[in-house]
Amino acid sequence: MISRLKAHFRPLVNNAIPRREWVRARLSELPDDALLLDAGCGEQQYREYCGRLQYRGQDFGKFEVDEAKGLAASDTKWNYGELDYVGNIWDIDEKDATFDAILCTEVLEHVPEAGDTILEFGRLLKSGGKLFLTVPSNSLRHQDPYYFVAGYSDHYLRYWLEKAGFSEIEIEPQGDYHQWLMCEDLRSMRSGSLLAKVALFPAFLYRYWKQRTPTAESIATLCLGYHVTAVRS
Repeated sequence: MISRLKAHFRPLVNNAIPRREWVRARLSELPDDALLLDAGCGEQQYREYCGRLQYRGQDFGKFEVDEAKGLAASDTKWNYGELDYVGNIWDIDEKDATFDAILCTEVLEHVPEAGDTILEFGRLLKSGGKLFLTVPSNSLRHQDPYYFVAGYSDHYLRYWLEKAGFSEIEIEPQGDYHQWLMCEDLRSMRSGSLLAKVALFPAFLYRYWKQRTPTAESIATLCLGYHVTAVRS
């Protein structure tokens, strides 16, 4: 019973789980031997899905541990592994129209030049190449001092994608206002006192019930983030 409850709640309170499944599914759609750039790849967590692809990893490689110890901070030192490109994500040392696909997940909030980064993706992709992008709509401060923007709107993403020459743009919201609050209730319960746990548990249950049937209004108010697919024209 407890294991079933954990399996049910885990993807609701940790959006990295459905995001990982989304990434796996998108990469599986690429043809064998497609040349993929994992932009801002960090520790290359998705490389395991790329055995039949030509994988290239890019990152600036400077983040180690958070300097500001907030609730979402990481205290584990990162291991980037071997990178194919090291430097700014908006200025990658590669010729135009090189890649068949680009993957970029939860990176743009750590980039001071997010619009220029999307333009760079447009430059690097072949005509017909695919971009798989995920961004937060709202996030807590993390990976400090490399944290510049709390999140992005669908309007911002569409503006820059169209400017960069993308078409067939699909921007899928993930979760809604109530799921976001449910996650933050749980975060506060985990980090707070027994009083916090007792006081917030009813609110957690209420948000859980509400997020089961998201509405256009609750999604427009706030969501966890966006999963984006786009094709280079």
